[in-house]
Amino acid sequence: MRQLLWAGILTVGLTSVATADVALYAGQPAEEAGITLRSWGSGTIEDSTETTFVGSRSIKVLTRGILSGGWIVFNTPRDLRADLNAPDKVIRFTLRFPGVSGAAAGGSGGLAGPGGGPRGGPGFGGEAGGPRGGPGFGGEAGSGPQAPGGFGGPAAGGAGQTTTPTLRELRLLFETSDGKRTETLLPLQNLRTDESGWQSVSLPLSAIAGLRDTNGQITKLGLFGDTTGVFYIGEIRTLSETGPLQGYMAIQNTFGSVFTSRSQTRLSIASGDELIFFGVAEGVSTPVEYRWSFGDDPSQVDGVGNVVRRRFPKRGTYTVHLTIADLYGNRPPATAKIEIQVN
Repeated sequence: MRQLLWAGILTVGLTSVATADVALYAGQPAEEAGITLRSWGSGTIEDSTETTFVGSRSIKVLTRGILSGGWIVFNTPRDLRADLNAPDKVIRFTLRFPGVSGAAAGGSGGLAGPGGGPRGGPGFGGEAGGPRGGPGFGGEAGSGPQAPGGFGGPAAGGAGQTTTPTLRELRLLFETSDGKRTETLLPLQNLRTDESGWQSVSLPLSAIAGLRDTNGQITKLGLFGDTTGVFYIGEIRTLSETGPLQGYMAIQNTFGSVFTSRSQTRLSIASGDELIFFGVAEGVSTPVEYRWSFGDDPSQVDGVGNVVRRRFPKRGTYTVHLTIADLYGNRPPATAKIEIQVN
């Protein structure tokens, strides 16, 4: 259950550093949006008011595998010609999956810590944030003699019963007005979640094989899952993502306290303790991979995933390295590390 307490720290908001470009769908009724929804195979696709991200509607899709789902037919082609050769252009899907709940916001940091010595003490943690939220991270120590400690940092967000979508990837088919069709797979792991349960994931347009060889006038978009499942589409738009990939790690100890590689470089624990490590990516909405190393060689991969557990049975000093890699290789990887002192 402790892992659920801190699932919220993995949240990256749907507000991006990117600049909006072309909206393919923005929550309007189908007729107003200029689209026609066509079910395919044993799947269905329909207008829905059950949940919305923007506007008054969403698109509900029931898929029963890679050949069953639905098509969005654009009555007027969506023109992506100017974006196809730009390495920073992505197409972002904002999705919601039944059973995936939102992350509650964390509480604010606590009051300043007491002064004393050449440097003041660290700030106290904040209040618990939202349902099942954790305490805020402590602030930095004060800088002068007898100075008060810094204010507590922002709290890690709380979380509801967050679960991974049943679908692991979407099969996307693009048809253009010149009669060509191209397809790609969109990974659905490690998605960003907002407080309402909406998750966003982007795909570089340059990574869609064959799309550059079309006229860029999108007439149809097919959506099919890799297994049976339901999802809602709140928005589809192109964006320009130019910022660097950034990230850090958060560590939860056996007492439920959380520390981050941003605020400290070393963590002391008792031999035999188990730690939970969380990878947190920032700055992009494209899929990333989290690679962990628990030895001196950061290139050695000992674990993969945004959440890993590790028990430290022997005394000593261990360096934990995290590498966050862009799956499409458009940005240099982000790295973080922390030393674990086992007593």
